Amino acid sequence: MTKIAHIADTHLGYRQYGLIEREEDFYEAFRNIIDDIIKQDVDYVIHAGDLFEHSKPPVKALLEAQRGFEKLKEHNIPVYAIAGNHDMMQRSKTTIPQELFINDNFHILSTKNYSVVLDGDIYLAGLPFLGREYQKTVAKRLIKIQEESEKYPYRILMLHGSIEKYFEIEPEFTLDMVPAGFNYYAMGHIHQKKEDRFKGGILSYPGSTERKSKAEAKEYNDGRTKGYSLITIDHVNDEIDYQFRHVELKRKFILRNIDYPKLDASLDALHDEILDFIDEDHSNLPVVILNIRHGNFERSEVSEEIHKKLDDITLNIRIEYNPIDDMTDDIESYEEMNLEPEYFIRQRLTQELGSEDIATLGINLYKNLPENMDEAFLIAEDFFKEQYQIDENK
Repeated sequence: MTKIAHIADTHLGYRQYGLIEREEDFYEAFRNIIDDIIKQDVDYVIHAGDLFEHSKPPVKALLEAQRGFEKLKEHNIPVYAIAGNHDMMQRSKTTIPQELFINDNFHILSTKNYSVVLDGDIYLAGLPFLGREYQKTVAKRLIKIQEESEKYPYRILMLHGSIEKYFEIEPEFTLDMVPAGFNYYAMGHIHQKKEDRFKGGILSYPGSTERKSKAEAKEYNDGRTKGYSLITIDHVNDEIDYQFRHVELKRKFILRNIDYPKLDASLDALHDEILDFIDEDHSNLPVVILNIRHGNFERSEVSEEIHKKLDDITLNIRIEYNPIDDMTDDIESYEEMNLEPEYFIRQRLTQELGSEDIATLGINLYKNLPENMDEAFLIAEDFFKEQYQIDENK
């Protein structure tokens, strides 16, 4: 019997709304998952990318990751990881932060060292995130992986990116690219939890381990839990079992639509509701997201009333105003799709300039400005040389 825990999108170091408390929530979610993995007597852990929020994580994030991996090592649980788009610099031949943890228990699967055999009969392969511009290269490597895997009875493929069947806007993988015949497809990148039968096996996006957006908060409140996937391989009976392990998050996100004529009564009811569950030390103050609608009102006056009644018992308050409710449905539909800024950058630049190459340049610059000015400069320089075919030897 072999147990493999599949986690992804931990985004350590993410400070939502600029709040140190929300950064700590992401660390706590990671710690709780590590503890649950140990309790489940897991044999291996695979991490499908975006361990960190940034390619240059803060020291606190690095320490939290190190502590987690050291706990796994103490219990003889090896880790196999790939890099996600948040972990990687955009320029080639640069290191990823996961390389700091490499030892006899922590391993990175890369484009060069992309596979390992576990317990003699489990073929595990993984590739780091590579953007849409590298689809041909990725497709060739996946063909090679499929060929190598065929002699093993159990096969797991770990990838970071979206597949067009599940995310049709700017997918990293077309359906044809992903090879058939794997028992389990360990995916990362999409923050919503998804499971499906896929090409003869099980495909799983365990989702992010904490909530990064309003859409994720809404899904969590509606029962779409956070946690990790657990695969059990029964070698004797030749069976594979899959289950999702829910790991509870302590901080609540409260999302409410409030009709302006009922503002006072609604705020009073919400105030009493929050008092019923917050701890005495206020360690679990909620994030409150309010949509004030249906009325003719001054935003400043509404904001003042909300903060007066709720500031002392909330961690953060986000207020949306829709007095006429115009375009609300369109805005919410975009948010529920969990689109990242890259999508809108590519869409606008392609429409305005008619060039996919310039759109890709814009995305790469966005990802590096202002955090890494030197890297952004080199990206622009390389693009200029390539487009205008400048020979550096002249």
